Amino acid sequence: MLDSNYFILNRHPQKFSEMRIAGKVLVFTGEDGRPLDFGVVQTGTNIYTVLECDEVRNITMVTDKDGHQDVITILWAAEDDYQRDKARLAGAMKRRFYVQTKKLNRYAESIAEKLAIGVRLRVTDAVDESKMAVCPECGMLNPPGSMYCLDCGAEIS
Repeated sequence: MLDSNYFILNRHPQKFSEMRIAGKVLVFTGEDGRPLDFGVVQTGTNIYTVLECDEVRNITMVTDKDGHQDVITILWAAEDDYQRDKARLAGAMKRRFYVQTKKLNRYAESIAEKLAIGVRLRVTDAVDESKMAVCPECGMLNPPGSMYCLDCGAEIS
C-alpha cells in the first residue's frame, strides 16, 4: 500500500500532493504547492496512449513529441483520490484509457521503445488469458470460441 501519491517520469518518482487540470495541461504539485520537476504535462496530440490499472491505482501515459518519448506514471495512495482524478483526467483528455494488468509500465516502456525507432502500434486492452482457448497442438492462445488455431490451423475442440 502506498503512503503517498507519485508522479513518475521515465522511472524517476516524485511525491505529489495535488493534480490540477488547466485546459490541456496537467500540473502536479508538491506539498509546497509548486509544480514538481517536469510536473507540467500537455495532454494534447503528444499523448500517444493512456493505460490504466484499477488494481494498483495507476494511470500511465506514453508521450511522443518531436521524436522524444516519455513514460509518465501516476500512482495514487487512496482509492477515492484515484477514482476522482481518473474521472477528471478522462473528462479533460477526451480519449480512451486502455485497461491493462499490473505490468502496464513495462508495456508502456515497450511502446515508447517502438515509437523511438519509428514503429507505430495499435494499443488494445489487456486480454484475460483465462478466457482464451489453448491450441492442443502448439499451445497458442486464441480468442474464445475459435474453431481453429490462428497460428498453426489445428482444430480447437
